[in-house]
Amino acid sequence: MNPFSGMPNNLPLGQAQNRRDFLWRSGGGLGGIALAGMLGRDGVLADTAATRQPVGLHHVPRAKRVIQLFMGGAASHLDLFDYKPELLKRHGQKWDPGETIELFQSSPGNTFKSPWEWSQHGQCSKPLTSIVSELGQCVDDITFIHNVVGKTGVHSQATYLQSTGFQRPGFPGMGAWVSYGLGSLNDNLPTFVVLPDHRGYASNGPKNWSSAFLPAAHQGTTLFPGRANPIADLHPPKGSFVNPESETDTQSLLAKFNRRHAATRATDS
Repeated sequence: MNPFSGMPNNLPLGQAQNRRDFLWRSGGGLGGIALAGMLGRDGVLADTAATRQPVGLHHVPRAKRVIQLFMGGAASHLDLFDYKPELLKRHGQKWDPGETIELFQSSPGNTFKSPWEWSQHGQCSKPLTSIVSELGQCVDDITFIHNVVGKTGVHSQATYLQSTGFQRPGFPGMGAWVSYGLGSLNDNLPTFVVLPDHRGYASNGPKNWSSAFLPAAHQGTTLFPGRANPIADLHPPKGSFVNPESETDTQSLLAKFNRRHAATRATDS
């Protein structure tokens, strides 16, 4: 007999169960799953391939950590490292890509080449402008991606595309996927940390580092190093009504309400 629901533990197959009895009967199984997860996380289980690699991957990753710098409003790639001979050729000419362009302005104006001179660097002969020529010392160790394109000129949608890979909201940010794939080195510290510009968020704000449909543990934790409270809600707000005693009283009152609720619903909750 289940001491909580008053129902026998040997219910006939197919007979309906209420929610509370189901949870009680399956508690051992759920507890075993949780125990196995904790043992595997702490390295107590046998060392198998499944316990040596993150849950989100089917192979052992080579990357250990990722740093992404997103600079909204930064210099154009055409002025830094994306050499376009055709742009130099058409400098000063009216810009006509041969199709209708959606613009905020009344006219696209004329093409304009980079104001800085180009030169080749490294064994890969990578073209760089003079303003970033210092990168030439390590250019052979950098991977440049030149085929990132989008279908919108709207800043917020383009920011979504850069942060999540999609032009609409509702998808995990890159950092959330990295957290999901690589896992955490320390469960007491956040895996994905965000350092926003102290002057304000980029377009879409925290949605850029949301975990969306991934577990919330993979969402970005925002840090503001220059503030007295660098992480929101890390410490309780200052006030005479918020103290350890009031927290204890609140939890006790909530537990009392829960017991009263359960007492009036003997078969389900």
